[in-house]
Amino acid sequence: MMRIRFKKICWITLFCFVSAMGYAEEQEAEVLETVTVTAQKREENVQEVPISMSVFDGMDIEDKMVETLDDIAKYTPGLTIINYGAAVKYAPSIRGLYSDYSAISSVAGLFIDGVPVTNGSGFDETLLDIERIEVLKGPQGTLYGKNTEIGAVNVITKKPSNETRARITGELGEDNKRSLSATASGALIKDKLYLGVYGKHYEKDGFVENTRTGEPVDDREHNYGKIYLRMTPTDNLEASLISSCIKYDNGGNSSGSIQGKDRAVSNDLDTFNKSSVWSSSLNISYTLNENLAFTAITAYRNFNEYLANDFDYTSGPTQFHVFADSTYETLSQELRANYEVERFNLVSGIFLESNDTKVDKTSSKASGDTEMLEDIDADTIGIFSHLTYKITDRLSALAGLRYDKVELEYQDASQNIDGSESELSPKVGLTYDLLENVMTYVTVSKGFRCGGFNAGVPEGYPKTYDPETLYAYEVGAKGILANGKLSWDVGLYYMDITDMHVSVTDIIDDAEDVGYMTNAAEATSMGVEASLTYQITRGLNLFAGFSYNKTEFDEYNDGFTDYSGNKTTFSPKYNYTLGMTYRAEQGYYASADLSGYGDMYLDLDNEYKRPAYELVNAKIGYETEKYDIYLYAKNLFDRNYDTEGHYGAYTYYSQPREIGVSMTYRL
Repeated sequence: MMRIRFKKICWITLFCFVSAMGYAEEQEAEVLETVTVTAQKREENVQEVPISMSVFDGMDIEDKMVETLDDIAKYTPGLTIINYGAAVKYAPSIRGLYSDYSAISSVAGLFIDGVPVTNGSGFDETLLDIERIEVLKGPQGTLYGKNTEIGAVNVITKKPSNETRARITGELGEDNKRSLSATASGALIKDKLYLGVYGKHYEKDGFVENTRTGEPVDDREHNYGKIYLRMTPTDNLEASLISSCIKYDNGGNSSGSIQGKDRAVSNDLDTFNKSSVWSSSLNISYTLNENLAFTAITAYRNFNEYLANDFDYTSGPTQFHVFADSTYETLSQELRANYEVERFNLVSGIFLESNDTKVDKTSSKASGDTEMLEDIDADTIGIFSHLTYKITDRLSALAGLRYDKVELEYQDASQNIDGSESELSPKVGLTYDLLENVMTYVTVSKGFRCGGFNAGVPEGYPKTYDPETLYAYEVGAKGILANGKLSWDVGLYYMDITDMHVSVTDIIDDAEDVGYMTNAAEATSMGVEASLTYQITRGLNLFAGFSYNKTEFDEYNDGFTDYSGNKTTFSPKYNYTLGMTYRAEQGYYASADLSGYGDMYLDLDNEYKRPAYELVNAKIGYETEKYDIYLYAKNLFDRNYDTEGHYGAYTYYSQPREIGVSMTYRL
């Protein structure tokens, strides 16, 4: 019966989509809208920005059923989000470089309404009433600083305005999914004071069975809220205060032993994840005149990791339980000036940040309990400047330089270690308008990722590791063709990586292992990325993207094994996406997309890998001015793409198919 219903859904989806395409042929063509971004910390047309980037507006986010940043990756050439099966434990991999969720530094930065997230964990965000998401690829250190070595992701919430907007969205899906969200925004005082309020409740049953109880161990539940207060007391002054909080009430991880039964464990511990994230940002901008503007951004973030996990996945004598109640706190301040005249643009500023990490973890093994109490402080100062000069009507030059200094301190019960790092992050480039709507560019830039400490390692293991640095060389082009209906971009890059961070686990015996971070000697990454959007006719839109990457160690020998020539971990060989959306004037809606990833190695020996896979999503519905209703399917064909063999021991289970209905009502 299930197979028959499943086939019916497939045929219905295909029929609606083909019907929509046929109807579209009779419609008048439209041109694509201009996309404005702030990737270079000023408003620009995305087609004029010499950065390989993917941009998603509010409509894209809804059409592609994007609920978190993990959903964005499949539509972004060169980006992978590694899902460890737990709340907030998502880690980015871009252009072959990856950072483990447990690291104190990341290869890419996440900036949520100005709040920086630049450590390994926390690459996650609930997305409600979002204006756009900008995914920048390549080193972004000149403007964004440390730990944006290979990219940055900007998430920007829609500004509340004089327009009153309010909506309620409910979803029901497989595995007893229940989701309810509400947003409302408008003016408290016309032209002066505005307020936005947002909230979401989410629940879904787990899919990993505990054979001891017969119940799933990985149920999901969280509550999210956000408030946005905006003031425009004068035409030249604007201030915004944005605060959000998410609280999780989850079960355990969606993971198991590589030697265990598929999607089943025998936990003898009541696992949970009750972590929470609080964040706030205050953004004040003042326009002195038509040429000069000032911006101040104060941001605060507090991530409390509160959980209990069973990592042996059995009820036998072998035991590996982990308990955590750790806090990761960040306070930052950026002061920035933007100066612009006819041929010259300059962005300069100073950035201050204080990170306070308090680790409180206990590992319970057959050999006994080990308590880890650590305090890691990092204070950062960054000074930066980035300018663009229009040499001729077609040719422009850009140059930027940033100096970052990071003071580090590590303390536990037995030791106190101080450290200091300083890096210069230059960027130079040229852009040339080959045609009226075709821009080409070439850039050379440097990125870096902070070093850190190896907590709790025995004597003989490295207590610290150095910063990772790279130089990137990129050429690209982007433009608008077909009378404004086709936008495209392509970029080729080559990167030399020095002191590459490598996560290593040494197995001492069956009950003991040591994990630590070290620096590989050298590595090289090269690849190509391309994407396009085509407005075929009114309401009918095609999008596609592709990336290919090759990242391998040029020279790395840990004293036991020579890994030279091996592929780096968690760096898929390629990824792609292809899809279409259709909106009829009568209200009918249909969309479908195909996305996939190439092979991805999980260990230095290149013994374990996640094979290539592809996913299909589909959605049909009916839209009106007041309400929308959809039938949707994520992972339509229930493709299994487990990450099997991490550390040679663990499997992170992929999400099963989800078929559901969604309804939105606008007040």
